[in-house]
Amino acid sequence: MNYLIIGAGAAGVSAAKEILKNKKDDDRLFVFTDENYPFYYRPRLIECLSGEVEVEEIIINDQDWFEKNDIDLHLNEKITEVDAENKLVISKDGRYSYDKLLLANGSYCFVPPFSGVDLKNIFTLRTAADLKTINQAAEKAKKAVVVGGGLLGLEIAYNFARAGLDTTVLEVAPYLLPMQLDKKGGDLLEKKLKANNVKVVTDASTKGFAGQQVVEKVILENQEIEADLVLISTGVRSNTSLVENLDIDKNKGVKIDSRMQTSNPDIYAAGDVAEFNDRVYGIWPPSLAQGRVAGTVMSGGEAEFDGYVPSHKLKVAGINVVSLGELNKEGEYDEEILTDNDTYVKVIKNEGEKIGALIVGQYSEQNQILADVKR
Repeated sequence: MNYLIIGAGAAGVSAAKEILKNKKDDDRLFVFTDENYPFYYRPRLIECLSGEVEVEEIIINDQDWFEKNDIDLHLNEKITEVDAENKLVISKDGRYSYDKLLLANGSYCFVPPFSGVDLKNIFTLRTAADLKTINQAAEKAKKAVVVGGGLLGLEIAYNFARAGLDTTVLEVAPYLLPMQLDKKGGDLLEKKLKANNVKVVTDASTKGFAGQQVVEKVILENQEIEADLVLISTGVRSNTSLVENLDIDKNKGVKIDSRMQTSNPDIYAAGDVAEFNDRVYGIWPPSLAQGRVAGTVMSGGEAEFDGYVPSHKLKVAGINVVSLGELNKEGEYDEEILTDNDTYVKVIKNEGEKIGALIVGQYSEQNQILADVKR
């Protein structure tokens, strides 16, 4: 049996680890990535912007691990075509046959149609290679602008500020983290970020960029902001290019069932490229879970993925932020605000049962609240 995995990220490598448990002596396992590094902890890539962490320090499984486990790892090899009829994948370097194929080739950074986006020193951050290029530019830069005030954008901005850059975040919504917080929580987070030398502009409608050859300013609807380095962090889209010409169900991502199987029984998908019940998660934990299910099922075992409750418990620019479960955006449920000062805590209830929680700042009863929220 030839198992072939496209992608060496969370979904791809967690699948490989499950296949190893069931792999027979004559089975072969291939992993392809178009990156120069094997499996690394992508969420920590942002920390490398401040120079305190090197990419090599966040590698989880190095090349030696792949060799010891008899996994045929292909670095810097981009798969350009899948021939489902003949069960082949094709790169500029070769053609490889498979019995079971896993698409775990992730996502790409979405860039809105801004004017001037081709100017130098305008970047997106998705891979370790992106990071190297950004860090080279940051060494000479003084003013950085991050377009996008989501989780990734705020972390990027914080690390630019730690590296000594005059840093501004632009968020199109009326407050920060509109997907995870309400306005009170977002406003408090903004206040705390400003205390960490990160400027914030909300209701910021970015039109484009201006400069001679290198970016010099960001053009908004009502103002201009000087910048000699811009990082666009406006979300990601699934890498569905490999299945565009295949008879496989797709929408925002490649559609999968609870066993990670696509509409082609020998092709599976997991992670950012996969769409489960009309949802592409785009975050690390469900990618790991989907990869484990895919690897188990591909190699003859039984497993199912039953979804993932949105849960964010993390440090945003060093600030504790928790967003769990139902956020009551439509105002359908009861809300109880437990504290609203330097720390903001809100619990969402349905008929007395806790179904969601928001926390910005340190809160001593946090673990108890999270334990009580119905998943």
